[in-house]
Amino acid sequence: MIADRGEDEPVPIHLERTSEHAYAFRLGVRAGFGGGETARIPVGRRVNPAPHPILKEIHCCEVAGQTLEAANVYALKAKVARVLETIAPGRTLPLCYFRAPAMDYELPVYEQGGWLTSPVLGGPRLRAHDLAGIRRQVCRYLESAGYVGHADEVTVGVVRPRDLRRVPPAAVFRSHSDPDLWIPSVEGVSPDGPVVGVVGQAPQLRRRQRRRAAGPAQDDTAPAAPDVIALIRYLQAELGRAGQVAAWGLHASEVRPEIWAAAEERTDDAGVRLLAHLTDEESTRLQLEVRRTGGGDVAVALEDRGINVFLAPDENALAVQVGHHLAGAEFLRSTTEVEIHYADAPRAERLGVDSIRAQEEVHAAWS
Repeated sequence: MIADRGEDEPVPIHLERTSEHAYAFRLGVRAGFGGGETARIPVGRRVNPAPHPILKEIHCCEVAGQTLEAANVYALKAKVARVLETIAPGRTLPLCYFRAPAMDYELPVYEQGGWLTSPVLGGPRLRAHDLAGIRRQVCRYLESAGYVGHADEVTVGVVRPRDLRRVPPAAVFRSHSDPDLWIPSVEGVSPDGPVVGVVGQAPQLRRRQRRRAAGPAQDDTAPAAPDVIALIRYLQAELGRAGQVAAWGLHASEVRPEIWAAAEERTDDAGVRLLAHLTDEESTRLQLEVRRTGGGDVAVALEDRGINVFLAPDENALAVQVGHHLAGAEFLRSTTEVEIHYADAPRAERLGVDSIRAQEEVHAAWS
């Protein structure tokens, strides 16, 4: 007797050549913001350091933080298939992993039936509607189980859909007015080019509309923007439209250096500096360069346990946001101690031809 147990078919894996001496595994998984890309796992090669009469090089790749190695690409492909069967039940890849580094223990997060869940063998059922909620539950469980002493010790790694690498978030969005807000993001691709987008869905931004009879709902696509500053602007507008207090004070924290560098290239020096005298033992004089965006608003980056990026419509509002951040970290006594200084225009090293001619005309007139 043969019975159908309802098992899902394995994820299709195809070997393709990307260059003359490079390979990649093309997966049957849609990637990119908007689902217009195909997930590919790049395959690397390295010399075998151990003496071996036949095995001179080793093929390797990474799948959700696991490094796989094999003697050839076909054996490596079989290993990738076995790992995908383990980490992707029902062909659903994890959104991210929460990890306790000291104990080398981690928990994946999956999206299932409109919920985000984190399976724990023999443990409690952890689930929430958004990543902020599942993070609170996971941190509470890891603290109670003795894996960490404080929630700040828990790290997060995002599974990047386009190559299945586990990477740190491009930025984590928080708010001074809503301490519970926690929205991670990841860099990716879209039909318009490279973007930075929110990981998974964000039900707290807007209510999910009823799915139409034909075609996907527009809200199924995670919010994305060309850079982290534009994504802050988008999230501020969406949260403000929803009437949430988190809209004020929303900023990006833990921004990776290359993510901020890409955003900084799209802005100009506003000729304004934010100045603050900190209350630390060295009495540090903090000076921040204000950048003006193409949208007319201003942004500034502050390095404090990672890069923090703030965005506001004008310099005064920007100084208030930076003051709240520094006062909350006990670097300032008051939130109003951030001063706004306008940079002096640079003096010309030599006079131009037009200015010399003007001075000659003035001298002739007085003569």
